[in-house]
Amino acid sequence: MKVLHVITGLNVGGAELQLRSILQHTRHESEVVAMYNAGAVADMIRADGGRVRDLGMKRNTQISALLRLRRLICEGGYDVVHAHLYRSQIYGRIAAWLARTPVVLSTEHSIGETHLERRRMTRGVRRLYLATERLSNGTIAVSETVRDRLVAWGVRADRIIVIPNGVDLGRVTFDPAARRAVE
Repeated sequence: MKVLHVITGLNVGGAELQLRSILQHTRHESEVVAMYNAGAVADMIRADGGRVRDLGMKRNTQISALLRLRRLICEGGYDVVHAHLYRSQIYGRIAAWLARTPVVLSTEHSIGETHLERRRMTRGVRRLYLATERLSNGTIAVSETVRDRLVAWGVRADRIIVIPNGVDLGRVTFDPAARRAVE
């Protein structure tokens, strides 16, 4: 299966590091597109052997980026487009739908009571989110709280599945050699 992950940016953050972890553990052929700012996590993904592209967006309302993303999806022949974070969900869902991608998913990583990824939840933000949500097959919420907030916002509960963020315990397991090196 061929999967394209679309994410707003790849500076160090929770969603960005979770995406890297997903890529490290997937058995599918996966690539990543950052809408803008392919930062430090992009370098980490590339060091892991992954492919990352930077769409090069300069502003939030850049329709040309939507058309470039649609073309990239068409040319890539992806089976799944998986969008992470608000801006990439808006652009990614529309582009994947236009490209007739068989499966379109979103993961909502951080929705607060009054803000969505540091963006005030205005009526326009909510309407755009809900309108494009209908173009996907479903949404993954990283916690019950995120699921409950999405439902309160207007996303149908049967379109949401909760998959908590994973923790790679191997990365935090006690290492006696590392301990001796810092003593």
